[in-house]
Amino acid sequence: MTKKYYSLYIMELRQKITALLFFFFIAVPLSLSAAAKISDKAQAEIDAFMTFRMNLSVCETAESALSKIDDYHIQHFCRPDFISFTDEEKLILENFEVLEIYNYMRKVKGKESDIKKLICSQYNKNTNWFSSHKDGTINKWLYCTAADMLSCNLSYASVTTIMHDGLAVKTYYEKALLQDPDMSYALTNIAQWYYYAPSFGGGSKSKAKNCFEHAVICARTNAETYYAKIFLSQYLFEDETQRGKSATLLADADVFQPGGHYVEWLRRINKAGFSLYYYNMHKLGPADVDKAIGMI
Repeated sequence: MTKKYYSLYIMELRQKITALLFFFFIAVPLSLSAAAKISDKAQAEIDAFMTFRMNLSVCETAESALSKIDDYHIQHFCRPDFISFTDEEKLILENFEVLEIYNYMRKVKGKESDIKKLICSQYNKNTNWFSSHKDGTINKWLYCTAADMLSCNLSYASVTTIMHDGLAVKTYYEKALLQDPDMSYALTNIAQWYYYAPSFGGGSKSKAKNCFEHAVICARTNAETYYAKIFLSQYLFEDETQRGKSATLLADADVFQPGGHYVEWLRRINKAGFSLYYYNMHKLGPADVDKAIGMI
């Protein structure tokens, strides 16, 4: 095997291992510590960022969204009173910000190196926090955003790290739900884990459905309702008898962000016959959507 083909072989093997561990492993439950509370002020800031995140869908380009994130950082995270937040609260908010930057940077060509640095740096912050707080209490929002960060980092991690973190993702969501069984954000995320994982690896479409539905019921804010209804709509779309309800849920979500491009995009891939989950699983792109619509 030549050096060139050996490198391609290793790259392909690593991608397969990442995918398998992300979707197939059953996380080993960890002992539950007492729930760590955050301040009302920090919770309000989290909710504000979720609303901001929802409102970013009106941006015409990824670059304009990234510019708005920069502005938001200055207006919210550079205020003098931000120093009053605890280190854990700051880390939660940093995770949210980095995750949103990541979502839009992926849409800009030539940013792969910057994305890797961004994710690896924030991943290390979370790893160091959990390492130094093994006997402490961790808040549900840190569990959730740390799990999100673990997932993002899998593409850049060593095989050893992938094996460890692939197990931790679901565990973190479970620990958040042990603290708060009605946490909409955690429910939508673990629902997707159940959806993608095969049954022999702990996955379950029925569990996914229950979590998606429960997330809608338990949503506290417009932003949580927006995302919960979107994720449930895409689950229901895969059942042809439920497509009317799926479309209604998207319309409900659109009320919270009228004319947002995210709902508009989902309607387009649905028109092509794809759910969000099918689109992601099969790594489809705009050309696949255009082709499918053209054949209708």
